[in-house]
Amino acid sequence: MKAIKLHMALKNIKRLRQISSILVKHGFYPLLEAMGLSKLVKVSDRVTGGRLTGAEEVPTPVRLRRTFEELGPTFIKLGQILTTRPDIVPDEYMVELMKLQDKVPPLPFDDIKEAIEAELKKPVAELFKEVDHIPLACASMAQVHKAVTHSGDLVVIKVQRPGIEEVIKTDASIVSYLAKLLERYVPESRIYDPTGLAKEFSSYIIKELDFTLEASHTEKFRRNFASDKRVKIPRVYWPLSSRTILTLEYLQGIKLDKVNEMRERGINTKKIAKLLADVFFKQVFDHNLFHGDLHGGNVFVIDKDTLGFIDFGLVGWVDRHMQDNLADILIAMVKEDHEALTKVYLNMGMLPPDLDEAAFRRDHMEILERYVNRPFTEVNIGELFLDYIKLSTRYQVKLPSELLLFDKCLLEIEGLVKVLNPDANLLKESEPYAKKLILRRLGPKRFIKDGIETVSELKELISELPKQTRQILDKVLTDRLTFEVNHNGLEELVTEIDRSSNRLTFGVILAALIIGSSLVMAFDAPPIIFGYPALGIAGFVISAFLGLWLAFQILRSGKY
Repeated sequence: MKAIKLHMALKNIKRLRQISSILVKHGFYPLLEAMGLSKLVKVSDRVTGGRLTGAEEVPTPVRLRRTFEELGPTFIKLGQILTTRPDIVPDEYMVELMKLQDKVPPLPFDDIKEAIEAELKKPVAELFKEVDHIPLACASMAQVHKAVTHSGDLVVIKVQRPGIEEVIKTDASIVSYLAKLLERYVPESRIYDPTGLAKEFSSYIIKELDFTLEASHTEKFRRNFASDKRVKIPRVYWPLSSRTILTLEYLQGIKLDKVNEMRERGINTKKIAKLLADVFFKQVFDHNLFHGDLHGGNVFVIDKDTLGFIDFGLVGWVDRHMQDNLADILIAMVKEDHEALTKVYLNMGMLPPDLDEAAFRRDHMEILERYVNRPFTEVNIGELFLDYIKLSTRYQVKLPSELLLFDKCLLEIEGLVKVLNPDANLLKESEPYAKKLILRRLGPKRFIKDGIETVSELKELISELPKQTRQILDKVLTDRLTFEVNHNGLEELVTEIDRSSNRLTFGVILAALIIGSSLVMAFDAPPIIFGYPALGIAGFVISAFLGLWLAFQILRSGKY
């Protein structure tokens, strides 16, 4: 066991050094230095401060995207996840991260065949009538091949690349480690909760390695739209699927971002735009579950009246409370009720104790100034949601992650709808669903259900209260009642004290070395070289080198 842990530790250090080198290559040495990782890079980079050679003019967002692409699948996924967080990612970074390309050379078919047979425990010839050796798509995590089952069904096989799970788990642990360092040594990053983001990311990417989860989501959407002939969701072939293999019905159609091809085939793109918006809001308000990655490559036009959806690895869940809030927001937009909008957003978020609500409302009204001179029905609601999210971030109002994913999807849908029909309005398409939800919320069934839940919670509170009171009294009487005190900013003080004490100790040692060398020189202690004591000369040379190095470090830190 110790040998395994040592191997993992050495592998992580090797990968961390590689990551550090790539970060330096793209101009992020100052960040590494701030996080205390400068010792992992080459001495030449430390001396030069990792200055770029000819790449200084490349914008930072572009350099970050290139860094993620070079770092591989885990960091590409990290960049893609960050695009779902418009609350913390500036617009210019969002635009670049959306360009992340997850394309790699295809694996030889023999490797894919071996992976299928090892996972499904049967020869490929027994599992499929035929498999196309040329992949439909190649990504760093999986490769997709078209195939035909023995019953004659046309399917696609999504095969996880051999060894990718170990790579991703190693990188995910390093991302968590880097997030902790960032939070510790870069105080301004704490507002974004790097460790929380890293934990959320690790959870997401580990789940994505399990294709049975994507299969379950696909099956859920298929059941939700079983009676809706306008929507086609691929069938999951469970006997031909596993944790690393996913076999789905092959959907033939035109990708939604191929607008010219649709028009050439006589498809009414305005009708498709309306259908897309309607299907999205049906997912949110009727099914409580929506597709979380609705870019043009994941939606197909099967025919003039039917849309097909694929890739259900990322989905959003909408609970009743979130549904109610979204309905209130959309209705308030239609009514142009600015005060109601502010109230809903404040109710949705986790408010900081020192929130200046008056300032929040004032800034909120400033945002609305760009919209108030035109009716809300002509407003891009994705853009408006994004402005609200940025406002909430400025005031440290924590919004639910599902709302952030909803806004990301709203922006994607709005972009697609506008391409299909420049005159389309997403807010108008959402209004019937929002009104229906509000009417349902005011109905007798909802009142009865809410009343039952309230009585049940009250009963639980009353039954637990005596027990919890007794536990508190027992702790008080036995002197076991404890209080936790958080010292904000104490970590920086400890770090500065530690750095200062290290420099002081180093200075004392340096002074001792100089004094010792002087005594050796004064007493002509042997051995003698060129008429001077060799130890004394060596001591002075070492002292000079260390003194210059210490002075260089102090000047470079900017704290002197």
